[in-house]
Amino acid sequence: MKKIAIMTAGGDCPGLNAAIKAVVMSAHNKDVQVLGVLDGYKGFVEGWYKELTPKDVENIELLGGTILGSSNKECPFYYLVDKTNMKYVDKTDEAIANIKKQGVEGLIVVGGDGTLNSAKVISERGLPTVGIPKTIDNDMAASNPTIGFDTAVGNVVDAINKVRSTADSHRRVIVVEIMGRTSGYLTLYGGFAGCADIILLPEQDYDLDGVCEKVKEVASRRRSVIVAVAEAAKELGKAETVAKMINDSFEKKRYGGIAEKLADQIEAKTGIECRYVALGHVQRGGTPNHNDIITASMLGSYAYELLTMGEYGYIVGVDGEELKKMEFPKDEINARLLDLNTHPLVKTAKAVGVYFGE
Repeated sequence: MKKIAIMTAGGDCPGLNAAIKAVVMSAHNKDVQVLGVLDGYKGFVEGWYKELTPKDVENIELLGGTILGSSNKECPFYYLVDKTNMKYVDKTDEAIANIKKQGVEGLIVVGGDGTLNSAKVISERGLPTVGIPKTIDNDMAASNPTIGFDTAVGNVVDAINKVRSTADSHRRVIVVEIMGRTSGYLTLYGGFAGCADIILLPEQDYDLDGVCEKVKEVASRRRSVIVAVAEAAKELGKAETVAKMINDSFEKKRYGGIAEKLADQIEAKTGIECRYVALGHVQRGGTPNHNDIITASMLGSYAYELLTMGEYGYIVGVDGEELKKMEFPKDEINARLLDLNTHPLVKTAKAVGVYFGE
């Protein structure tokens, strides 16, 4: 191959720029040109491109987000062309033809499950494609960890440490809402490392009375109580809390509001003053830490190597220090969920007194 393209799509996260740099520099050292696709699948369909040179990627691994931009709404084979009448069309073949006119022979896509579902279609339609998994949710089977997860855990821990000091000052319970959609990895790791007393995950519905009893028990011996709750966690027999539905998005359901609801319930049942904090996009922002820079760089270089060797139709990943690859799944990529019965960190957390709402 003499020219390839790279794209970042879906939600941003720390480490994306390290993957971009690794691809560009690996290609440059083999005299291969790199075209950057701007703003995810929107730019892929609309033909928004930028040539990437070593100068363009100098030290970008130290930056959060993505220099290429991103979008978490568009899907090339289900592309919105008329918002008034909600009309969608398949633009995949047209977009592939346009990027091939630029001399592009292969594509590397960095994204989450929805993004890589579309990447699979692109590869099947005739543009050799390799996927790199990224998500702060760490819920993709292809890689453990995924790009962005480690930095996001640090962001969560930092936020919990900050709210604890104000909770201590006022003898309060603070409920911290953490991202992750239907997977509890970020809440488990961030909550445990942040010394949360209660961790509530999407994989196990919680008992509200049990939560309130644990709050009272902790409050009887300490000035503050920290509850870490995943955005899609829900009470036994109840539905998850949805902030809004976005009809023109690949992922229509947007979770949010569980921390506020739970804080009100805890205060009403215990009489202890309670506040809530929804960390939101703070979790996915900021400078990537060294682990995410290293992971993203390794995956970027490996994806380039596979693509230019003619091994496409794969998602690359890491397992500890080992690089691995898996074929794009035949069906849609499903989120990897925690097994609370076997995960060693859950076992450790329970051993030291963390309550999971059971």
